[in-house]
Amino acid sequence: MRYRLFTAGLALLFVVSAQAQTPAANGPPVTTMVVTFKVKPGKNEAFEKAFLDMQKSVKANEPGNINYDFYHDSKDPQSYVIIERYKDAAAVTAHGQSDHGKKLIATLGDMLDGRPDAMRLVLISAKK
Repeated sequence: MRYRLFTAGLALLFVVSAQAQTPAANGPPVTTMVVTFKVKPGKNEAFEKAFLDMQKSVKANEPGNINYDFYHDSKDPQSYVIIERYKDAAAVTAHGQSDHGKKLIATLGDMLDGRPDAMRLVLISAKK
């Protein structure tokens, strides 16, 4: 039961950012997701492989994704951060409903030490 709730929570991270997002005056807003993961000791290699595979799938199958960057926290060997940037809410929704996203969720179940922490950012301005 706990695993099922955990998996449902993880799946929610992939689609929650598109909810309640309204278009900007000059078109749909660019959305960035910053997701932090804490990995159980001994699971780093498998976790990294899962996200490198995900990164390849996003690049190949998600034209609405602008960036999908994978980071390791230099101060904590068990912490990772994904920074994802999408052109609009529809691209975020497509990401959350993708087969490769669902596969990742299923793969991560026993690797994580707690729930991921996600923050949705909507672009106001960017350096041009």
